[in-house]
Amino acid sequence: MAPRYKKTVRDEVMQETRQLVIEAAAEEFAHNGYDKANVNRIAEAAGFAIGTVYNYFPSKRVLMLAFVDDIAQLHVDYVLAQVKSEQDPGQRIEAFFKAGFAFVETYTTQAKAIFNTLNGPDEEFRARLFQGYQPLFQLLSDDVIAPSIAQGDFRQVDPVATAGLLMLIYLGTGSQFSPEGELWMDYTQVADFVLHSLKSGKENLR
Repeated sequence: MAPRYKKTVRDEVMQETRQLVIEAAAEEFAHNGYDKANVNRIAEAAGFAIGTVYNYFPSKRVLMLAFVDDIAQLHVDYVLAQVKSEQDPGQRIEAFFKAGFAFVETYTTQAKAIFNTLNGPDEEFRARLFQGYQPLFQLLSDDVIAPSIAQGDFRQVDPVATAGLLMLIYLGTGSQFSPEGELWMDYTQVADFVLHSLKSGKENLR
């Protein structure tokens, strides 16, 4: 049993070390962007020698991809947990924006790094993010928009295309911070606009 215990402790230490590096990388990517980010500063902020960082992440690009994967998963899990607690598909629209804005406010540094990446020039990073966010696209399309159309609450739209548009609206409004780090808009304003546009007989969303 002793070797198994030692392995468990080692795995916990490795996981904690990895997490500390990822968190330090989030700060660096948020403030300096990928191109200007410095692995030495990341190592120092995490409290490790730079060799330790490279043991976990062989290059800055590998570290960035790991950060993107981790934060996308955290983002998706955070939103899914709150949206799926709502039974009514229409109410899930408000829950989606509420959860999304709460995520940005709770994980401001990580969110800033993600928005920098989405607006940056690196196609691989953007593609990796969109891949990571696929569950949110699917949630909106399959569990929110399509059921609401079927029960007559929303007008006839393409669920997939509309899900993409709603993600763009969320990411666009969610990326607008004041100098103090606060969101410019309230989630209810965005949700009300979207619901007004999608309701049957209302003005088309363009």
